[in-house]
Amino acid sequence: MLFETSLFFKTMIILSGQLGIVLATCVYCIKRARTAYENNSTFLGISFRASMNMKKKLDLVPYTPIPDQYPAEMTKSVELEKPTWSGSRYEILKKVAMNKEQRLEFLKEGFTDVNKNYSILYLFLSWAALLFACLYFSVSEISTITGIFLFSAQSIAFGPLLALIMLEMDENDGYKALQIVFLVTIATGVIGYSDIYSFSESAYLASFLFISLLGLIIFGIIRIFIGFSRKAVRAKAIFGAFIFTLFLLYDFNYLKKSADFGFNNWETAFSIAFTLYLDIVNLLLEILDAMSN
Repeated sequence: MLFETSLFFKTMIILSGQLGIVLATCVYCIKRARTAYENNSTFLGISFRASMNMKKKLDLVPYTPIPDQYPAEMTKSVELEKPTWSGSRYEILKKVAMNKEQRLEFLKEGFTDVNKNYSILYLFLSWAALLFACLYFSVSEISTITGIFLFSAQSIAFGPLLALIMLEMDENDGYKALQIVFLVTIATGVIGYSDIYSFSESAYLASFLFISLLGLIIFGIIRIFIGFSRKAVRAKAIFGAFIFTLFLLYDFNYLKKSADFGFNNWETAFSIAFTLYLDIVNLLLEILDAMSN
């Protein structure tokens, strides 16, 4: 009974449940995308075409359906010789195709169709709102039931977004990334919770992680406005994966220390589980970014 009511048990129940929701919804959405491809239909307003990766496995490629109504807006990203006042190195040119023949001419010039499907945007905004709600709950005194509800809703919203990220690169590589994250999580959990080294009590490690996280955030913001080379992005992603691996060691060790200090309630378990969840999700996103072309 001691193990069943421990802080570790409570935390793992919450964490594994939320990760299971994300994985289940992600796999479901990828299967729905394959069904949409087979039926020549759309999923979340997106069409898919088939491709074969280097290992001769099916790789679905998302694309914007050809517009069947005109006029149709088209855009093209052009690199500037000098960055604009906002720091952007790209300018978006727009043209309007009045018929199919004109659209084909614009495609030859490098223009692409404008996707007016807002379902993904609404899904992303919903996920972001739920994520911030969970962040608020993790540091407040809202009931645990409310927190679990928000956490679960956030996980359900994130699953389809993760599936789209995996489909955009290669879902087969995405599954490999999931396996890597699973192994890293188990390894860091064993090392961190065994308290071989007091990661959570190291002021130097805490400072390093904070500064590194701040650097990753700044890089991500700059990346929105300024294009980086693929090598630079991959190097950042590898560094980010390393940082979030250290975060896992730190937070699993913090779970151990919290249990040793006598904390054993669902509020503490929720807070730690949510922190570990963010570590794992960010680790996965960094690995996907490193593997993507």
